[in-house]
Amino acid sequence: MNDQSKRLFKAGSYIYIEGDEDVDEVYIVEKGLVEFKSTNQRVRTHGENAAPGDVFGFISSLSQRPRMETAFAKVNSTVIVFNRERFLVLLKKNSEIAIKLLNSYADELRLYDTMIFPLEGVKGVFLPEETQLYSLGLYYYNGRMLSNAYYVLTRYVQLFPNGPDLNGARKVLAEIEKSGIKRVPEPVPDGIYRQYADKQIIFCEHEPGNELYIIKSGRVKIVKYHGDSEIILSVLREGEIFGELAIVSDKPRNATAVSFGTTVLLPIDKESMLKLIQKSSDLLKRIFTAISQRVWFTFIRTESKFYQKPITRVYVFLENKLIEDNVSLKSREPHIFNFGIDELLKMNSIPNDKIADAMAELSRDQNLNFYMGQTVIDNPSLVSSKARYHRSRDHLYEGSEAVTAIPPQDEEPGVPEPAVIEEAEITEDLADMRVPQREVEEMVPGSAGTLFEELDKEIGKSGR
Repeated sequence: MNDQSKRLFKAGSYIYIEGDEDVDEVYIVEKGLVEFKSTNQRVRTHGENAAPGDVFGFISSLSQRPRMETAFAKVNSTVIVFNRERFLVLLKKNSEIAIKLLNSYADELRLYDTMIFPLEGVKGVFLPEETQLYSLGLYYYNGRMLSNAYYVLTRYVQLFPNGPDLNGARKVLAEIEKSGIKRVPEPVPDGIYRQYADKQIIFCEHEPGNELYIIKSGRVKIVKYHGDSEIILSVLREGEIFGELAIVSDKPRNATAVSFGTTVLLPIDKESMLKLIQKSSDLLKRIFTAISQRVWFTFIRTESKFYQKPITRVYVFLENKLIEDNVSLKSREPHIFNFGIDELLKMNSIPNDKIADAMAELSRDQNLNFYMGQTVIDNPSLVSSKARYHRSRDHLYEGSEAVTAIPPQDEEPGVPEPAVIEEAEITEDLADMRVPQREVEEMVPGSAGTLFEELDKEIGKSGR
C-alpha cells in the first residue's frame, strides 16, 4: 500500500473492527462522519464520532496493539489514510499537531484515572492537590518510609507556603529530622544525565512537572497512592520514557516515580522536547509509541475493572501484563512480575471481604508462584486460557446493571468494500487537522544506544 491514500467508505461500511490486529493505518476524516462502538460502552477512547478534520486510530497504530473499538462510516465518508511511518513524519513536521495529540493523550489517561480509582468510592479523590500531597506524605511517614515522607512534605512546604496543613507538615519534618534525615537527597549530575540511588523519589504525585525522563540505565517504578495503600502501575526499563504527561498538559503529576536500583536518567524539559522532536525522528517515535502503549494498556486495565468477579479481574489483569511485557500468550516459558500477591490484589481493587477467597483460588493454581514482591508464571499460555475461561463466565457492569461479557468480533461482517482513491501526493493542510475532544506502556523502537548518541549530539549543540 502507498504511504497515503484517500478512501471512500459507503454508509454502514466498517473501517476497522474492535480487536483487529492489522493496525498499520491512521485516519483523518475529510468528509462525512465516522462513528465508534466498543464491547464495553463505559470505557471509550473517542467521543462517539469523528467529524471532518478529526484524526483517529492512532493509539492502536502507534502502540501496535489491537484496535480498541469498531469504526464505521455513519454516512458516505471520505477518509485520508496514512501508514504509521508517514503519520510520524507528519507529526515531526508539525509540532503543534504533535502537542495537540500529546494533550489529548494526557486528558484520556486522566479520565481513565478517575474511572479506575474512584470506582470503590474512596474518600478524598477530589480533594485539592495540596491536601492529597499532604496525605501522601503522611502515608509514607506512617509507613516508616521516612526519606519518601521527607521528600513529599518538603515539596508541600515549598509549593503551598500558605497551605492548610503547613504546620502539620513542618511538625512531621521536624520528627523525621530527629532520625538523621536533614535534607532531600539530590541526584548525582553526570553531564546531561542524572544518577539516582536505589528507592530515590524522582518526582511525586500531585507536584508540578517540568521535565520528562528517558532511562539510560536501571529501572523506574511508577506507583500511585490510593485508598491508604501504594499501587504499582508499572516498572520501566532502559530506553523507556516517563513523565511526559505533566509537561504537555501543565497539570500536576498523577503518579510517583521511584528508582528501582541505581538508575541513570536523561531529563528533558518542555522547551527542549519541542526542539528535539523536530530534529530527532527516534525521540518523536519513542514518545508517541510510549504514550500510545500507556493509553492502550490503561484502557484494557480500566475495562477489566468492570468485571463482577474478583478472580476474573485478576486473570484478565495478568493476561494484560503479559502483553504489556511483550510476552506471547502462546509462550510456555516462565515469566516474572515484580509484584507479590498482596500488590496483585490491591491493583485489582479486590474488596476486603473477597480477598480470602481470591487468595485461596490463586494459591490453588499450580501455574502461579507467589514470593515476596514477585509473581512467577510458569506457563503464560495457561494464564491466557484461564482469563478466557473466567471472562466468558462473567459479567460487565453497565450503568446500574450487569450484562454478559461479549467477546470482540473475530471477523468483519459482509459490508461493501471501500472505494480507494490513490494519490501520489496529498497536500492536506495539517493546521486543519483536529483531535476529537475526548481523543485522548512498552515497545521501544530502535536502539536505545543510538537514541542517546543522537540526543547527546543535539543537546550538546544547544549548550545545555
